[in-house]
Amino acid sequence: MIRAVIDTNVLISGITGSTTPAKVIDAWRQNKYVLVTSPQLITEANEVLHRPEITRQFNLTENLISEFVGTLSTRAYVTSGTLQLDVIQEDPPDNQVLSAAVEGSAGYIVSGDKDLLRLGRYQDIVISKPIGFLKKLK
Repeated sequence: MIRAVIDTNVLISGITGSTTPAKVIDAWRQNKYVLVTSPQLITEANEVLHRPEITRQFNLTENLISEFVGTLSTRAYVTSGTLQLDVIQEDPPDNQVLSAAVEGSAGYIVSGDKDLLRLGRYQDIVISKPIGFLKKLK
């Protein structure tokens, strides 16, 4: 089965609605791939979801945030988070995404982040926008 790290920007964009990122999240909920994450990425998602501008934009309640973060923690493959790569100097937090992908043996990183997308590939990991990843799942 395909294993993929879904970057926080895609997770946040996909938490509600029928956008392409939401379809990526729905595909995970339908067990079409294994979502790989790390403790660091779960913490980042939780922090971003609690930002007032994000809760307003996506009309998020504390219940919805807790449920989503809980589902990430229990249904995703969570790496130990011990691997720390230093590949992207322009935006060091992006290295957490690469680290989770390598540590979790992911074949894909799904992101909207320009620094990650510019890499295109890291080792054997394909870095793709959500729409490209959905095409691969079909």
